[in-house]
Amino acid sequence: MVLCQACVAVLPVAGAGISLTDGLRVPLGASDEAVARAERLQTTLGEGPCLAATSTEEPVSADLARIAASWPLFHEGLMAQTPFRSVVSLPLRSRRRLRFGALDLYLTTPFVPSALSGGLFRQQISDPIGIVLFEAPRSVSLYGVPLWPWLDGPAARSRMQVWVAIGIVMEYARVSNGEALSVLRGYAFSHEGNLDDTADQVMSGTLKPEALFI
Repeated sequence: MVLCQACVAVLPVAGAGISLTDGLRVPLGASDEAVARAERLQTTLGEGPCLAATSTEEPVSADLARIAASWPLFHEGLMAQTPFRSVVSLPLRSRRRLRFGALDLYLTTPFVPSALSGGLFRQQISDPIGIVLFEAPRSVSLYGVPLWPWLDGPAARSRMQVWVAIGIVMEYARVSNGEALSVLRGYAFSHEGNLDDTADQVMSGTLKPEALFI
């Protein structure tokens, strides 16, 4: 996404990602594949600074020590799968101040520079991004409902498929959507995979629902 690449170009960060965070994080864009991998980690594990920022509606500045203490599984994956060692997560709001997502800024240093914290930084970066996203024309549609074009990208469409897999697991095991999501996450984690790939396997039939419970 252009906005993510712009953040990397103008800020002292190594990567940036933007996602919706309503029940299940939906990726809208990432500056590169390493960021996409880090974003998938948070969704697969159900923990990380992005989820903390959106739940508290406050910016989260997480150096390596805080990541290790607060989100140990995310810390393990971040260290093993990406070059990133610290994260700043900023909740995103629409012009009407409605929370809808988060901007994650990734650094390769184990500390977060002071320039990336504080209310002024949030006003200058995350608030304008939220406004830009929601001022875009709704040029695509889903079941007749007009949507913003950034919801029609490959990453967002792939994440939407997770809901289909959740439905398959719910029907098979007669569990709630939250329980079905936990089952998919647990399987992905125990098999060193990610939530998106696990959902694709369930949808394609290569992974049977019963195998998730073994």
